[in-house]
Amino acid sequence: MLPILFPALPMFPVFLYLTVLSMRLQRPYLLACALWAGLVQDVLVGQILGLSMLTNFVAMFVIWELKDSLLENTIMTCGLRLVVATLVQELLMGFLFYIRGLEPDNLLFILQINTGITLLSNLLLYFLFLALLRLRGQGKIAGVLGVEK
Repeated sequence: MLPILFPALPMFPVFLYLTVLSMRLQRPYLLACALWAGLVQDVLVGQILGLSMLTNFVAMFVIWELKDSLLENTIMTCGLRLVVATLVQELLMGFLFYIRGLEPDNLLFILQINTGITLLSNLLLYFLFLALLRLRGQGKIAGVLGVEK
């Protein structure tokens, strides 16, 4: 339903779900989930190179290192992880396009626009996710993000 409401924004609910899982899962399980989710996304979209699989894996590898104790608020920590994961994914995608021969001037312009739109859409999806959890009750947010009361 989200692509119907916001057709211009690239919504990646799997990427948000992986970020939320990063709050609860151990590193090997998170990286395995990132690989499988990227593989399924690549197969569904029809990409041969495995771009989603690679970028999901690298982004989850980087954000798992952001510890839960970085900020006191778990919701803010998960949001920070989402921002960092989105930036890492977009920079890696830009690097791969640079390797494939895209001109640097065009690449910087495309990277700026794509990063802004993707970051906006991921944060919008995160806020919608939190609002949905909030409507279901206070304990749902704590349960999903793994907060102990």
